[in-house]
Amino acid sequence: MSRRRISCKDLGHADCQGWLYKKKEKGSFLSNKWKKFWVILKGSSLYWYSNQMAEKADGFVNLPDFTVERASECKKKHAFKISHPQIKTFYFAAENVQEMNVWLNKLGSAVIHQESTTKDEECYSESE
Repeated sequence: MSRRRISCKDLGHADCQGWLYKKKEKGSFLSNKWKKFWVILKGSSLYWYSNQMAEKADGFVNLPDFTVERASECKKKHAFKISHPQIKTFYFAAENVQEMNVWLNKLGSAVIHQESTTKDEECYSESE
Protein backbone atom coordinates (compact mmCIF):
# COMPACT_ATOMS: atom_id res chain seq x y z
CA MET A 1 0.00 0.00 0.00
CA SER A 2 1.29 3.43 -0.90
CA ARG A 3 2.18 5.77 1.94
CA ARG A 4 0.19 8.45 0.09
CA ARG A 5 -3.04 6.89 1.31
CA ILE A 6 -2.77 8.57 4.69
CA SER A 7 -4.99 11.57 5.40
CA CYS A 8 -3.75 14.84 6.88
CA LYS A 9 -5.67 14.07 10.06
CA ASP A 10 -4.20 10.57 10.42
CA LEU A 11 -0.63 11.90 10.26
CA GLY A 12 -1.20 13.50 13.66
CA HIS A 13 1.20 16.09 15.08
CA ALA A 14 3.50 17.44 12.37
CA ASP A 15 7.11 18.57 12.77
CA CYS A 16 6.33 21.38 10.31
CA GLN A 17 3.30 22.19 8.16
CA GLY A 18 1.99 24.95 5.95
CA TRP A 19 1.19 26.08 2.43
CA LEU A 20 3.99 25.82 -0.14
CA TYR A 21 4.14 26.04 -3.90
CA LYS A 22 5.42 22.96 -5.74
CA LYS A 23 6.75 23.13 -9.27
CA LYS A 24 5.16 20.88 -11.87
CA GLU A 25 7.28 18.31 -13.69
CA LYS A 26 9.42 19.65 -16.55
CA GLY A 27 7.95 17.16 -19.00
CA SER A 28 4.36 18.11 -18.25
CA PHE A 29 2.20 20.38 -20.38
CA LEU A 30 2.25 23.13 -17.74
CA SER A 31 5.99 22.90 -17.18
CA ASN A 32 6.67 26.26 -15.52
CA LYS A 33 3.57 26.24 -13.35
CA TRP A 34 3.61 26.20 -9.57
CA LYS A 35 0.70 24.73 -7.64
CA LYS A 36 -0.09 25.43 -4.00
CA PHE A 37 -0.19 22.45 -1.63
CA TRP A 38 -0.65 21.90 2.09
CA VAL A 39 2.71 20.37 3.02
CA ILE A 40 3.43 18.31 6.14
CA LEU A 41 6.81 17.20 7.45
CA LYS A 42 6.44 14.21 9.76
CA GLY A 43 9.66 12.56 10.90
CA SER A 44 11.71 11.85 7.79
CA SER A 45 8.78 12.06 5.36
CA LEU A 46 7.39 15.06 3.52
CA TYR A 47 3.78 14.85 2.33
CA TRP A 48 1.83 17.29 0.15
CA TYR A 49 -1.95 17.54 -0.07
CA SER A 50 -4.44 19.55 -2.12
CA ASN A 51 -5.86 20.96 1.14
CA GLN A 52 -5.82 20.50 4.93
CA MET A 53 -8.77 18.09 4.90
CA ALA A 54 -7.50 15.79 2.11
CA GLU A 55 -7.91 12.05 2.63
CA LYS A 56 -4.94 11.15 0.44
CA ALA A 57 -1.59 12.83 -0.24
CA ASP A 58 -0.85 14.06 -3.74
CA GLY A 59 2.73 12.97 -3.10
CA PHE A 60 5.44 12.26 -0.58
CA VAL A 61 9.22 12.07 -0.31
CA ASN A 62 11.11 9.90 2.15
CA LEU A 63 13.93 12.37 2.92
CA PRO A 64 16.96 10.25 3.91
CA ASP A 65 19.51 10.24 1.07
CA PHE A 66 18.05 13.50 -0.33
CA THR A 67 19.65 16.93 0.03
CA VAL A 68 17.81 20.16 0.78
CA GLU A 69 19.03 23.59 -0.36
CA ARG A 70 17.95 26.91 -1.84
CA ALA A 71 17.08 26.72 -5.53
CA SER A 72 18.84 29.77 -6.92
CA GLU A 73 18.26 28.46 -10.45
CA CYS A 74 14.49 29.04 -10.06
CA LYS A 75 12.95 32.33 -11.10
CA LYS A 76 10.36 32.00 -8.34
CA LYS A 77 11.25 33.79 -5.12
CA HIS A 78 11.84 31.84 -1.89
CA ALA A 79 12.36 28.54 -3.76
CA PHE A 80 14.22 25.51 -2.45
CA LYS A 81 14.83 22.01 -3.73
CA ILE A 82 14.88 18.50 -2.36
CA SER A 83 17.15 16.47 -4.60
CA HIS A 84 18.69 13.05 -5.06
CA PRO A 85 21.32 12.40 -7.75
CA GLN A 86 19.80 9.08 -8.89
CA ILE A 87 16.12 9.67 -8.22
CA LYS A 88 14.75 13.16 -8.85
CA THR A 89 14.53 16.78 -7.71
CA PHE A 90 11.46 18.38 -6.19
CA TYR A 91 11.09 22.17 -6.18
CA PHE A 92 9.08 24.03 -3.55
CA ALA A 93 8.64 27.72 -2.76
CA ALA A 94 7.41 29.58 0.31
CA GLU A 95 5.45 32.84 0.49
CA ASN A 96 8.34 34.74 2.10
CA VAL A 97 11.95 34.40 3.18
CA GLN A 98 11.06 33.66 6.83
CA GLU A 99 8.86 30.70 5.87
CA MET A 100 11.50 29.45 3.45
CA ASN A 101 14.14 29.52 6.19
CA VAL A 102 11.87 27.63 8.61
CA TRP A 103 11.29 24.92 6.01
CA LEU A 104 14.99 24.73 5.10
CA ASN A 105 15.92 24.30 8.77
CA LYS A 106 13.24 21.69 9.50
CA LEU A 107 13.91 19.73 6.31
CA GLY A 108 17.66 19.93 6.85
CA SER A 109 17.24 18.46 10.33
CA ALA A 110 14.98 15.69 8.99
CA VAL A 111 17.57 14.72 6.37
CA ILE A 112 20.50 14.73 8.81
CA HIS A 113 18.87 12.89 11.70
CA GLN A 114 17.47 9.94 9.78
CA GLU A 115 19.03 6.73 8.53
CA SER A 116 19.00 5.73 4.87
CA THR A 117 15.96 4.04 3.44
CA THR A 118 15.90 0.33 2.87
CA LYS A 119 15.90 -0.86 -0.74
CA ASP A 120 12.32 -2.11 -0.64
CA GLU A 121 10.88 1.08 0.83
CA GLU A 122 9.29 3.73 -1.39
CA CYS A 123 11.50 6.81 -1.79
CA TYR A 124 8.80 8.95 -3.35
CA SER A 125 5.39 8.82 -4.96
CA GLU A 126 3.24 11.48 -6.54
CA SER A 127 0.21 12.03 -8.75
CA GLU A 128 0.77 13.10 -12.32
